[in-house]
Amino acid sequence: MTTAGLWLAHHRLVAVLVGPDGVAHRTLRAALTDDARFGLLEFLVQSQVEMVTTDTLARSDPLPAQAARRGLAVWKADDSLVAALFRSAAIRDPTRAAALLARLPRIPLLRASLRRLLPPAAQAHQLSLL
Repeated sequence: MTTAGLWLAHHRLVAVLVGPDGVAHRTLRAALTDDARFGLLEFLVQSQVEMVTTDTLARSDPLPAQAARRGLAVWKADDSLVAALFRSAAIRDPTRAAALLARLPRIPLLRASLRRLLPPAAQAHQLSLL
């Protein structure tokens, strides 16, 4: 299964697609605009990837919730775990950070620490009369 690590860089989102062989096959960058997010989401949905992101990004950006709503498996990694991994691996580059996130599900010990992002409940489109 191909996984995509999603990382918030300065003024853009970075997604790295890692194939079943563990090799990063593609890097995508999207501006922090609605159109760019939509384009990135459409590409990820068409690619049928699993997405891995941080708790903070899952709370602050609409893309992970939209991906979960569209049927993608979205995994959240704890911010403190990600920070410790980045420090220990001396990662400062957004592309390498996204690639590391994409590889987390392949490591059994770290996969156990990931939590699935459930799609938000659909809001009622009808007002109650009483």
